[in-house]
Amino acid sequence: MRPLDLVVRQWEKGGNRVALVWEELAGFRSFTAGQWARTVQRPRTWGTVYCALLVLIGYVILDRPLARFLKAQVTGEFEGFWKTITHLGLGGVWMVPAGLLALGLILSALAAPGLEERARLRRMAWVPGFLFLSMAASGIAGNIVKMLVGRTRPAALFDSGIYDFVPLTRGYLTNSFPSGHTQAIFAAMTALALIFPRYDLAFIAVALLVGLSRVLTTVHFLSDAVAGAWLGVMVTLVLHSLLIKRGIDVRVRFERDKRLLDQSSKGSPT
Repeated sequence: MRPLDLVVRQWEKGGNRVALVWEELAGFRSFTAGQWARTVQRPRTWGTVYCALLVLIGYVILDRPLARFLKAQVTGEFEGFWKTITHLGLGGVWMVPAGLLALGLILSALAAPGLEERARLRRMAWVPGFLFLSMAASGIAGNIVKMLVGRTRPAALFDSGIYDFVPLTRGYLTNSFPSGHTQAIFAAMTALALIFPRYDLAFIAVALLVGLSRVLTTVHFLSDAVAGAWLGVMVTLVLHSLLIKRGIDVRVRFERDKRLLDQSSKGSPT
């Protein structure tokens, strides 16, 4: 057989194998497309399923080797950077100004002379109030779960080789699950993304950085951060839905947004 014929035959065999693999993947591609559609239709339900799977995989497979690897590799200025970022996950950074602003608006509404002005100030108070309540509600839920679960922190693994649960405890070394900083920042950033949707990607990026910092500095396991993120997001979304059902819209619309909305409505066919 000539060399050229041999090359052509090999290419034909390779092409047939690729075609067979592609046909076998057709079912997987169909399932993936269908699953994406199901996720879009019921994001909370499927988001919960995905997070539960990640937490389970993390606990069984990833958490210990990843924590040991990061403990050995993340040092010096790189670690210092992430330890600075992680402070954004402190609840008071967001709750205190939001609570004070909401309280100020409520007091202003009580002192306002006219009914229309009072109603306007009360509506405004719901904006920082929503941020405050999202963090407070998810924070309370997170602290209850921490006490009930009693998961040991990575420090216990490094110092004593302990990777366990001590339920119904409140000590620092046994309150790793879920991550409180991650819960707080995801609740705050989700609330801000709903209040200022124009900047939602920036808020999500901040939340991801803080959640990542809790893992990189080995204060929490990966599954702790995943659970904290889920808790912060879900509580905030549920609270937002309850407010919408009551006719309370916390979205802030700037003047430029109003102009774009007016232009869009004028340009649409009647």
